[in-house]
Amino acid sequence: MSDDPMRILVVEPTKDPYVKEIDGSLASMQAIVGGFIQAVEPFDDPNVLLVCNEEAKLLGLPENRFLRNRNGIPYDIIHGTFFLAQGSGEEFCSLTDKQIQTYTRLYSREKLFVMQHGKVINQPKKGKSTHER
Repeated sequence: MSDDPMRILVVEPTKDPYVKEIDGSLASMQAIVGGFIQAVEPFDDPNVLLVCNEEAKLLGLPENRFLRNRNGIPYDIIHGTFFLAQGSGEEFCSLTDKQIQTYTRLYSREKLFVMQHGKVINQPKKGKSTHER
């Protein structure tokens, strides 16, 4: 992990995504997600990582956004605040302007989950997203 400044896209439950500059330290990343970080690669773009709290579901953090396969079908739900950054493995760096635009648009479409009897009842309509697997 680096302490170099980096621009990330933060996605909080029920809110629009926003750009934030952080110092790139482990502590700054943990502060955003509220605990231990976990980086996953759910997108077709292998340079973009989704960084979340690795214990979010166990801690009962609020549901945030769907992870979808290439056909737009949800296969998981990210809980708690997460952010997007470029990187591979444990090295992270700033998103490009184009990546910020792409993922802001993607995560602005769905903001809130309503659960009823264990099922999501306000699932967004299938869109033309090719960015998720």
